[in-house]
Amino acid sequence: MSGTAGGEVFRRIARRYFRGTLFYLALGLLLGAAMLWFGNDNFQFLHGHMLLVGTGLFAGYGAGFWWIAGRADAGPLPGVIPARASAQFWLANVGLPGMLAGSVLPVGLGLDRIGVLFGFMEAAAGILFAVLLNRALKRK
Repeated sequence: MSGTAGGEVFRRIARRYFRGTLFYLALGLLLGAAMLWFGNDNFQFLHGHMLLVGTGLFAGYGAGFWWIAGRADAGPLPGVIPARASAQFWLANVGLPGMLAGSVLPVGLGLDRIGVLFGFMEAAAGILFAVLLNRALKRK
């Protein structure tokens, strides 16, 4: 794969993250407004994670992959391959909705604990992103 083609893959992942950022921003703001309207703050975890993870962290991932794309255009980045970036994207985008769903499942039946599994997926996505970005930073 040429450097330009590699950069385009990372830009595509970055654009997907930016679209997800806008989705979670809108959803988080609407949930926050609904919580105020109804005087119900039972969904603080859901609201906070939509805004912090879905908006803040996903925007950071998008910016990081956009930066990596520019580096990949200049030539190959050892260890920074599109398949790993794609795996990171899917870990994050399956982990967050699962974690959010787990936060609203009923407590006591053990179903809410499924959110922990998805939380670990989200953590794995963060670690994989850190590895990819670190490898891109090492390139001279």
